[in-house]
Amino acid sequence: METQQSTWHARARAHSRPYRGLLIILMAFVATATAWNAVIPPYENLDELEHIEVIRHLVVTGRLPVHGDAEAAGYHVRQQASQPPLYHALAAGWARLLRLPTTPHSPQQVPGAVVACGPTDTLYNKASWRGDPFGTSTGPGLQNEAQRATVHAMRAFSTLLQLFTLAGTWTLARRIFPRGPVPALATVIVAFNPQFLLLAAGVNNDNAVTPLATWGLVLGFDLWERGPEGWRPWAFGVLAGLAALSKLSGLALIGVGGLALLVRLLERRATLGETIRQALPIGLVAGAIVAPWMIRNIRLYGDPTALAPMLDKVGRRQTGIGWGEARLMWLSYWGQVPCSFYPRALYWPYLALCVGGVVPLALGAKRLGQRARHLLALCAIWFAVIVVAWIRWNSMTPAPGGRLLFPAISALALLLAAGWQAAGRLESRLGGGPDGSFFVLIWTALLPAWSLVVLVAGPLAILGPPVLLRQTAPVPNPIAVTFDEAIALRGYEAAVRTPSLACLLESRTYCSPTLDLTLYWQADKRVTDDLTLVIQLLSPEPGATDLRLNYNHWPGRGNLATSVWPTGALIRDRYRLPLPPQDRYTQAWALQVAFVDPTSATRLPVQLAGQPAGDSATLTHLRVPDTQPAPLEVRNPALPATFAGPNGQHAIVLDNAGVAAGATTTWEVTLDWRSERTVDADLTVFVHAYDADGALLSTGDGPFAGGAFPTHLWQPGDRVLSTHYLALDSGVKPARIAVGLYAAPDGARWPAEQDGTPAPDGAVAIWEPAP
Repeated sequence: METQQSTWHARARAHSRPYRGLLIILMAFVATATAWNAVIPPYENLDELEHIEVIRHLVVTGRLPVHGDAEAAGYHVRQQASQPPLYHALAAGWARLLRLPTTPHSPQQVPGAVVACGPTDTLYNKASWRGDPFGTSTGPGLQNEAQRATVHAMRAFSTLLQLFTLAGTWTLARRIFPRGPVPALATVIVAFNPQFLLLAAGVNNDNAVTPLATWGLVLGFDLWERGPEGWRPWAFGVLAGLAALSKLSGLALIGVGGLALLVRLLERRATLGETIRQALPIGLVAGAIVAPWMIRNIRLYGDPTALAPMLDKVGRRQTGIGWGEARLMWLSYWGQVPCSFYPRALYWPYLALCVGGVVPLALGAKRLGQRARHLLALCAIWFAVIVVAWIRWNSMTPAPGGRLLFPAISALALLLAAGWQAAGRLESRLGGGPDGSFFVLIWTALLPAWSLVVLVAGPLAILGPPVLLRQTAPVPNPIAVTFDEAIALRGYEAAVRTPSLACLLESRTYCSPTLDLTLYWQADKRVTDDLTLVIQLLSPEPGATDLRLNYNHWPGRGNLATSVWPTGALIRDRYRLPLPPQDRYTQAWALQVAFVDPTSATRLPVQLAGQPAGDSATLTHLRVPDTQPAPLEVRNPALPATFAGPNGQHAIVLDNAGVAAGATTTWEVTLDWRSERTVDADLTVFVHAYDADGALLSTGDGPFAGGAFPTHLWQPGDRVLSTHYLALDSGVKPARIAVGLYAAPDGARWPAEQDGTPAPDGAVAIWEPAP
């Protein structure tokens, strides 16, 4: 008896052992998806508001929404009103079970003028809905605690549904690889795909069709391999019908069953009559399930699929499909939030995963057994069918969303896992095991960890609020600036640099000069309006209006409206803003910040140390390295001349100068300067015209480049052209023009040399009349 019990326990342990890996993956997936759920703000997931409102409509009215009627009743359902209803019906049951509130979800959209949806120079301003990340405010357009909890609870239901996708993927992989790590890798590829995690942490009907399609693929393979026993065609028909009731692409699942039966017919494992009898239950059951919904659509919209009213909402495509959309589809298959892709380095592992999986599989397919080839071929065909379905939908309306391929996500994952198993023949060179599992194990361990990296560097960086500091935290460059006596700027950090690491890892827009700016804000009192933050680089030349940068968005990189700022808290607000390419010479730019009231389109008044200071705050001047001007073409024989600072070291060279007598009494002097060493002071150029007796006739003193490039910002190698004007009396012609440098405020001149000879009083003669 004891021997029998021991044998039974041993068999039970042996049977359960392979599923321990699946259980670990499922638990890790739930934990990771919950983290994504917590990070993504309410309604910032894929079409989330509309799906939630369809569910609320079902809970409140007990009926499916109808286009027009639902919107008129206050439900924000948009195109989702005519979506297949299975997911929404199941989610409505979940909401009733948890007794979730049914108050309307009416978030306020961020104004389009301050949203940068789509490809832009930065990953900022991608939030579509006005939120309160710190939960400090209430009011119109803000979600209360109950609404936020409702969104997160509905997302948890989606996470539970996707557990069936992972179990189906594991089961499908074990049909070919009953032992070894391939089932784990295939399941991990699905579970820790960042876009799959985003979907599983959101309210979206793709969370119903994906598990149904996965298990349909499992049952489709069983139809081919094990035969259409009495229950299998009927069960497959149920799965196909439910998939179609989840999303229209689920209709294609019927073809998987038909293909399995057709292959059996071609292999002469069934007669034509048997094949037809076995196919009938699939079509009849699937049709019986989906028919009521289609009849309803015909009655309401005159279209069995209800695509026409949906397209009326989302808009029809006006242009052809380009190859660039395939790239967008691939990127979004692995990860994006609705308004933005992620930094480019986050996609590199997935590119390696795809290339390294597809190539070895294509080259080593012949080494697989017939059974394995058939199942992998079925996976490839199913994936191709879903791609064709996406192309069809994308031809109707622009929809390059990778989640539209998720009905075949398990198929692709199995193909990639099998490919990396095939790549195991290289293991001997790396000291790996003989079973070809080295690469498979590496990916199985890497992908879960990388999904957390993506969460932090992707959604959290894009949609997360700025950091709150304690009120007494020290800040760099303290400054006493207030805007309308409500918002205080306590300090800042600013620099222009080319961030080589961001250029490599994030975006090529950072491969050029970039403003790296951190602002330290504090709300002295409650702000009622959502103000627009203005960050500008303005030419410091008096009277100039040239802008090198003009940034106008909400603070917090678009994620923290001023009306929800916590009073008294210190907010660290950091920006990295690429400067748009312009054909300009290197010079200084004044960094200014301001706030605009969007209602009146006027800037808020600024106070500096309690005194009125206009409508913008100038924080500092920054050197922007653009192009260097070409040297003057005509050579001045009196030059070059060098100027030495207080330490006696040569710092500035006057390489060339040109003098042009005007048609009137104004003479133009152009000076070609070059920097050899950095200078702490801001110097002024003096340009003096003298008569034959040495008497001063006219002066053209002024800052370099009209004030656009103060010398404390010069770097060695900078070349600066500076133009000055001499106003002379009519008929008067100077006998000599001399230039030099002096420092304010005492006017002390810098020593100058020409050919090693000191220039008297630091004045370098650059022009004398020809004899």
